[in-house]
Amino acid sequence: MSRKGTILVADDDYAVLDTTCTLLEFFGYNVIRCKNGLEAVVKYREHRPGLVFLDVKMPKLDGYETFFEIEKEFPKAKIIFMTAHADYSEWRKAKDRNALELIEKPYSAEELKELADKFCSK
Repeated sequence: MSRKGTILVADDDYAVLDTTCTLLEFFGYNVIRCKNGLEAVVKYREHRPGLVFLDVKMPKLDGYETFFEIEKEFPKAKIIFMTAHADYSEWRKAKDRNALELIEKPYSAEELKELADKFCSK
């Protein structure tokens, strides 16, 4: 099967990371798995994925710190936040800097596919 593009997923909750990555792979994407924000920044620089899903609450660098670190170097990076506990003040700052979406956990497979298909570029 032809792959649609590469997506980086960062989440410190292994079950969420595994489920999200497995679904995206099923939908035809290459997936890079990261267990924290620091790893996500390193992997972003290395692979330059077409889309990023970032958990908001992670060790080492949280999702917002990770976003601003990536965005500083790659202002056109396509990043979607995932959270169970939305912090809308930080979200507004990220949105002003071109973050795409903030989705709340648990999200559906359909919502994940829709966002990936809409925003991921090869």
